[in-house]
Amino acid sequence: MKQFAILISFLVLSVSVSAQRIWGNPIGPYPYSPAGANVNDLGEIVATYHRNYASANNAPQGAMLMGSTSLPYDNMGAGFRFDYETGGVLKNVMAEATYVYKINLGSNNKLGLAVSGTYNQTSIDNSALNPQHHYDPFLIYAADGDQWFDVNVGASLYKPNHYYFGLGFYNLVGNSTTWKIQGFDARTARQGVVTGMYTLHTFNGDLNWEATGHLMLYFPQDSTLTPVYDINLRAIVRKVFWLGGGYTNNMVKALGGIYFQNLAVGYACGIGIGDITDYTYLCPRHELMCRLELNTSKKSKNKR
Repeated sequence: MKQFAILISFLVLSVSVSAQRIWGNPIGPYPYSPAGANVNDLGEIVATYHRNYASANNAPQGAMLMGSTSLPYDNMGAGFRFDYETGGVLKNVMAEATYVYKINLGSNNKLGLAVSGTYNQTSIDNSALNPQHHYDPFLIYAADGDQWFDVNVGASLYKPNHYYFGLGFYNLVGNSTTWKIQGFDARTARQGVVTGMYTLHTFNGDLNWEATGHLMLYFPQDSTLTPVYDINLRAIVRKVFWLGGGYTNNMVKALGGIYFQNLAVGYACGIGIGDITDYTYLCPRHELMCRLELNTSKKSKNKR
């Protein structure tokens, strides 16, 4: 039973942070703070897909589509994000719309303040059910699922393509579903996120070193802190390809990607360490990413 309990604990952790998760690929700061939208004076559209413990039945998997852009005035920006996650018998959908106001501090340093509204939906994946009794409470009370709204805020200090430091506070309202199932509380947990990035330019910009870090504090209903952290370092060669690695909770990461002008395609593999490696395969996590840069700000249009 020990190996079963360990595996289930990892699956539950993966699903429990699905509304605001750590991504393996370098997808930028927006998923970790609303104020991370449009920080590089470029518009962007990003799509990513992940799958964990693929050999397990109903293993966690999900996808995200997000985008951001400057508004007609470059001191304002906007972003959107859609997340879809499944794990076990649950399906989660989240949609976010974000507004950012930017304050120019001089020398191209900026302060960003942001607010976003989210729509959340949790429902049952009927194809994953295997009820042993016709009166299972999930079948009776949770068949229709439920939805609710919430609010996120964020702040950031940054210089485009050089450094970034951001704070994000998620699910400030903390609404829950109306499901009335004993022992089950479907609620968006409040979360605090600290995120940062620093780029070192070497060899006249032919080789850039990018270090990123994220720390997420997840506040469940018992008010205990469950930290989730992630650090990465990647080498970007002439904006042709990148290679790197990182470390997150109980997992080492390998990163790689390639550029096709303004299009980037990346892959991240999570290599399990610790007790979980005794009961599953070497790379339990796989993630694909595609990012398209768009010249939407006045500055980027002038450069073009």
